[in-house]
Amino acid sequence: MTTGAIGHRICCFGDSLVHGVRDGEKGGWPMRLARRLLDEAGRDVTIYNLGIRAETSEGLKARWQDEANLRMVEEFPTVLIFSFGVNDANHAEDRGEETTMRVSPAKSATNAAEIIGAASKLAPTLWVGPQAVINGSKSSQEINQRLEGLNQIYLETARGFDVPYLDLLATTLVDDTWQRALRRGDGYHPDKFGYDRLADLIWEWGAVQKTIGLSASDD
Repeated sequence: MTTGAIGHRICCFGDSLVHGVRDGEKGGWPMRLARRLLDEAGRDVTIYNLGIRAETSEGLKARWQDEANLRMVEEFPTVLIFSFGVNDANHAEDRGEETTMRVSPAKSATNAAEIIGAASKLAPTLWVGPQAVINGSKSSQEINQRLEGLNQIYLETARGFDVPYLDLLATTLVDDTWQRALRRGDGYHPDKFGYDRLADLIWEWGAVQKTIGLSASDD
C-alpha cells in the first residue's frame, strides 16, 4: 500500500442503499470505495456518505446542493456521485390488487434532470443507476418492473448531460451474489456481502478512478 496524495472530496448522495442499511460493516459502498482507493490506488480521498433512508428524488432534489456546497473547498477538487430510484418506484398506496408509485415516472424524470443537470455544472458528476430489489414476490417484481422504466429514463438523461452512468439493474436482477444478499437482508437492502458486490461493480466500472485522475497503471 502506498501513502498517496490527499486529494478529492467525493460526495455520495442517495438513499438507504447508499447509506448502507443492513450493512454489518457499516458505511455501504462509499466506505468500501474509499478503502479501495487508499489500499489499491494510494489515494486518500475524503468520502462523504450522504445517503438518507427512504428518500425519494423529491427529497434529494431539495437538499443535495446545499450539502455539496458545505463540503466544497478550493483546495480540494470535488466529485459528486448520485444513486437513487428505488424509493421512487416503491409502493405509495395499496388499493387491493393495485399500487401507486411514491414518485411518478414523469416526476422522477423531471427531478433527475434537475439534479443531474445542476450537479454536472457544479462539479464532475457520476451516476450509479438503481439496483434491483429481490426477484421474488409479486410486489417486488412490480417494483423491479417500475425500475426498468426509470432506469431507461435515467440512462437517457445521463446521456443528455454527458454524465457517466452505471446501469446496474439487469445485472443485479440476476446476479446470484446480490440476490442471495437481499434474501439475507430484507428484500430491499442486502447484507454486507451485497454491499461488497456493489462496491466491486462500481470499482470495475472505472469511472471513479478516471474522474480523479488515476491512470490505468494506478488502479
